[in-house]
Amino acid sequence: MGASWPPLLLLLALSACAPELPGLGSQAITNGAPDAADPSVVAIVGPTGIIGCSGTLIAPHSVLTAAHCRIGRYDGDRVFFGASVQAGGMFADITDAVSQPGFDLASFQNDLAILTLRQPGPSAPIALDSRMLDASLVGQSFDAVGFGETAPGAGDAGQKRIGTATVSALGANDFTALPMPSQPCESDSGGPALFTVGANRYVTGVVSHGDSGCADHAVYARIDVGLSAFIEPTLTATAPGTAQLGDRCDYDEQCTSGPCLVAADEPKISFCSAPCLRASDCPAKMTCAPDGCRYPTPSPGALGAACAQPSDCVSGTCYVKKAGAVGVCTERCIALSAQACPSGFTCEDSGGGVDFYCLRAPTSGCAMSGAAHPSGGAIWLLFCLFGLALARPRRAA
Repeated sequence: MGASWPPLLLLLALSACAPELPGLGSQAITNGAPDAADPSVVAIVGPTGIIGCSGTLIAPHSVLTAAHCRIGRYDGDRVFFGASVQAGGMFADITDAVSQPGFDLASFQNDLAILTLRQPGPSAPIALDSRMLDASLVGQSFDAVGFGETAPGAGDAGQKRIGTATVSALGANDFTALPMPSQPCESDSGGPALFTVGANRYVTGVVSHGDSGCADHAVYARIDVGLSAFIEPTLTATAPGTAQLGDRCDYDEQCTSGPCLVAADEPKISFCSAPCLRASDCPAKMTCAPDGCRYPTPSPGALGAACAQPSDCVSGTCYVKKAGAVGVCTERCIALSAQACPSGFTCEDSGGGVDFYCLRAPTSGCAMSGAAHPSGGAIWLLFCLFGLALARPRRAA
């Protein structure tokens, strides 16, 4: 949120959320009360149960949060629906995360992101405020909602709370609010500013950053600035019925052909499938598996798959050994690490002795790939030669 949050929060930001420099982090509701009336305000929970940020369900499979909340990848993170994480509720898997173009961590400009969920939310989405904000917003009060702490270091994140704040200034991309008497604090980043317009409540802003003491001010990213350029196009692109057989998908209803099946060799990607009895029932590049049409491994985008550019790969790394050659999806590795690469891959030198990548291991015997084997390749070659010598037929004495 606003001014500066403790440096420790930078560590949290790298895995989930972050606040305003110099201390990055996430924010919680101070001077608030437990909130059971906003079921579509959610918590983003890490695999170890840590509350990273908050967010809002804005479509059955879409959660709006802050862009700084998705630094890195959402490996194992889930979205929680309920009033208290400790009391239990529903969890939904995150299948994709997209940040608003132009997001800048240093200034928190364009601090919006949308998460796509495997399972639909159990509650009705909250509508977005379509008004173009102007100076008349200053002085208006709104509800701040989130799963954060009541004070820095309080350790009580996980309970959804609500409080009241008042807009004090309107910027080009955000607005600032003062606690009246509440404001966001740790783990409230990404949570909504809910304004009542007529008889309805709308998401008008998203918690971005604030002061380190969670007592002076909070800054919210404006919905109206990112609505037509980012939010609406993203929701349209991920809406039900937008993916065909063989396309990447995030949830079943997105596919027109059948279920959205997780790739056999890469849990981070899924493809639209269809029932089949034989290979001819599937597109040319797919095969018929017991659960429907699937790509043979390596699946497109998975480790070992062909690629032309980094965006083709889930890892974001497309390794091209030499100019003009077809690239391969891979990931960097540390040669001497015991678990440098997944099974079936070895950590190999790209040729300069500095960059190492996970590449497919030889499939049989003493076969060697073109790249050097930094972790014991020479020793393995000696064993191979020794084995060949022993296998050579001996002349009778």
